[in-house]
Amino acid sequence: MKTPVAALAVFTALALVAVAAGCAGAKATGKPVATNQVTMAKSYRFSPDRISVKAGSTVTWTNEDNFTHTVQVDGQPDHKVGRGDSVSIRFARPGTYHFICTLHPHDMSGEVIVR
Repeated sequence: MKTPVAALAVFTALALVAVAAGCAGAKATGKPVATNQVTMAKSYRFSPDRISVKAGSTVTWTNEDNFTHTVQVDGQPDHKVGRGDSVSIRFARPGTYHFICTLHPHDMSGEVIVR
């Protein structure tokens, strides 16, 4: 009787590891695009997901999806963005800032590189 319990324990542990790895968030890819506009596009993604701006710039995220999303930059409070709405955030200092949709963190994430 111990064998099925042990097998279940191992299966559960492996499943938890897989879930934790999946929740780490999608990684921004490719070369940064020089723009201050990000779209929350259909199919749960930011487009582009990696941008570069000058210090002092304001970045605007616009939701063109049919679902509500959020924008959270480096753990700051969420900005809920409904369908057709936008949110703008100013980036005063140089650095790399990570953003996610806290409702869909494993699908929607990106970076703002401020020069």
